[in-house]
Amino acid sequence: MTGLRIVALTSYGEHTALTGGRLRRDNLLLALRHRGHHLERFDVPARPGPPSAVRSVATAASRAFRGAMAAADVALLGDVFCLPAVPLIRRGRRPIVLDLVDSPYRLVASDPRDTPRERLTAAANSAQLVPVMQVLYPLVDAVTYISQEDIEWDEGRVRHSPRTAVVPNGIAPGLFALDLSEPPDDGYVAWLADWDYPPNRDSLRWFVEDVAPQLPDHVLARVRLFGAGDPWTLRVAGRAFERARAHMRFAGFVESLDEVYNMARAVVAPVSRGAGVNNKVLEPLAAGRQLLTTDIGTRGLPPNVLEHVETASANDEFAKKLCDLLDTPWDPATARQARDSVHSLSWGRAGELMEDVLTSVAAIGRGGR
Repeated sequence: MTGLRIVALTSYGEHTALTGGRLRRDNLLLALRHRGHHLERFDVPARPGPPSAVRSVATAASRAFRGAMAAADVALLGDVFCLPAVPLIRRGRRPIVLDLVDSPYRLVASDPRDTPRERLTAAANSAQLVPVMQVLYPLVDAVTYISQEDIEWDEGRVRHSPRTAVVPNGIAPGLFALDLSEPPDDGYVAWLADWDYPPNRDSLRWFVEDVAPQLPDHVLARVRLFGAGDPWTLRVAGRAFERARAHMRFAGFVESLDEVYNMARAVVAPVSRGAGVNNKVLEPLAAGRQLLTTDIGTRGLPPNVLEHVETASANDEFAKKLCDLLDTPWDPATARQARDSVHSLSWGRAGELMEDVLTSVAAIGRGGR
C-alpha cells in the first residue's frame, strides 16, 4: 500500500509526556510513520482549551498549513479544540478525521455541581458544546474514540454523527520489557496524573477530603504523586488538606515510567470523574504492579483486564482496600497474568486501526475529487 500524505493538527504541542492527550498523539503519529505514511504535523501554540480553539483557526489559515493540505490525502485533527479549523480545511476538499478520544458530553456530565460556581462552570461547558458538537462535529468525515461507550454517549446527543471507530490507547512498549521482579516492601504507592487537568484535581480533592482521613499516617505517607503541574495549589481548606500535604510527597514530573514503576509497591488511580480509558490504569498492569482504582477508572476496559484490577468507589472501601493491598504479598503468577491481559494494547496496533480509518476516508475523498 502506498503511504498516505497526512496533515496532523493538534493542540498538544506544549504538553508533557505524562499528559494523556500528548502521549496518545505522539505515539499514534509515530506508529503511522512506522507504517510508511508521510506526516506533516502542526501544533497549535497553546494548551488545549478556548485559546487553542481560536489559534487552531489561525494555524489552518497560515500559508504553510494551506500548502501542506494542498498536497495531502487527508487531515487528522488531534482533539476537539481543533474543530473550529474545520470550515477552513474543508475549502481544500480534503477529507477530515477527528481523533476525539473521549466523549465531550460524557466529560461535561461528570463536572461537579455542588457549589454555585461549579454549577455555573458546568453550564458554561455545556453551552460550549452546542456550536462544537452540533455544528462543527458533523462536518468531519470520520471520528475516532477511545472506547465504544464514548461513541454511544455522543451518538445519542448530536444531530448528525459522522462515521465512528474505536482506536484504543496503547501502552509504552518498555513497560512490557521490565522484569517482573518483586517490588520493594517499603516502596511507595504511585499516583500518576497531570495535576493541571481539572478532573485529576477533582480526584485529588476527593481523596484528600474523603479517603485520606481514614488512612493511618504510615499508609498516607507512602502515597507519592508524580506528574506535571502542582497538585498542592488545590483549593481545599482545613486539617485534612494540611495533613495530606504534609504526608503525601510530590515527586514532580519523571521522564522514565520504568523508573516510577520499578520502585512502586503498588499504584492507585482514584478517578472520581472523567471519560475514556485511562492509561494510568493500564500501565501498572504491564509493569507488574498491583492497582487500585474506582469504577469510573475502569470504564471501557475489556472483561479480561478487569479481572486484574482492584476497584473501590466508596470512601471507606477505598481506604480499606489500599491498606489491604499493601498487606498482600506480591505474586509473580498474578503479575504475569495481569501483564498478559493488556499485551495486545500496543501503540502499533492502535496505529494500525487509525490507518484503517484514514485509508478508507482518503479513498472516498479521492473518488470525490
